Amino acid sequence: MVLFFIIAFLCVSVFAAQYPSFGTVKTSTSNGVMHVVLNNTFSEINLLDAHLAFDLANLIARLQVNGTDSDIHVVVFSSANPHFFIAHSDINIFVNGFQGLEPLFDPFTPDMGFLDSLFWNITQLPQATIAIIEGRARAAGNEFLMACDMRFALSSPEVRLAQTEPSVGGNPGTGGGMYLSNLINRGRTFEYLLSATDIDADTAAQIGWVNRVFKTKNALYDYVDKLAKRIAIFPLAGIAGTKQGINAVSRPPRDVYIQDAQDVIVKLLIQSSLGQSLLKKVLKATNNQSIGAFELDWPNQVVQIYK
Repeated sequence: MVLFFIIAFLCVSVFAAQYPSFGTVKTSTSNGVMHVVLNNTFSEINLLDAHLAFDLANLIARLQVNGTDSDIHVVVFSSANPHFFIAHSDINIFVNGFQGLEPLFDPFTPDMGFLDSLFWNITQLPQATIAIIEGRARAAGNEFLMACDMRFALSSPEVRLAQTEPSVGGNPGTGGGMYLSNLINRGRTFEYLLSATDIDADTAAQIGWVNRVFKTKNALYDYVDKLAKRIAIFPLAGIAGTKQGINAVSRPPRDVYIQDAQDVIVKLLIQSSLGQSLLKKVLKATNNQSIGAFELDWPNQVVQIYK
């Protein structure tokens, strides 16, 4: 049934350059800087579901259109949700038999999963990308952060970052572990990923998971605003060229990235009875990904599904 849905989606979407729009992404532009506020009103936890994913895909495609001729030189992402930057992807899409709006694979890049393609395309943008973090970002939420060029966080108990996929029998399939191993070293990456534990903003800044941490929201936004405006002064060709060189040595090769993603989609989840069982337990424990104790404190709550 999942395969049928993907094929049907491909047949319909091949004639359209854009996905449906749901208004979950608000943008404003000034002096070469685009501010993007993520606000998934269909989800209490700013879930990266079809609504937000489609809107982001449309935005990224729009930013890519003019290449280095674009008037936008910097993109700053933030969240309107006080508790979550992005909680994670919609777990339902990995459950056998589920039929939703979002396909597993990207109709325009069929060898990539939909979210894998989205995050890869973010790294491909000619613009500098900055994430402002004031809430939780786990699994695909953290992988979104990894796809951005820079990350700045608020020192707040609301900020919790993690790759929680191993806690349900999966692996970070959109580059999370690969990028982190370059940022915080191999040993620390194993420590945090295999235990599926959170890291707070201050510790994240100390070890390089995020660039910097700020004690107040005003200080955070003031710094990012000044940084973005400074970068935006310079030619986009120079920004894009610098990104290309850094990506060449810090981003996983495309084929490795794709294989890692397909491992989690096919081998560990769709074809795994244990993975399916764990996902269904999580959906039940979270009341289908609603705000509550589990989503707010995933690392401590998830162990309960093993008891």
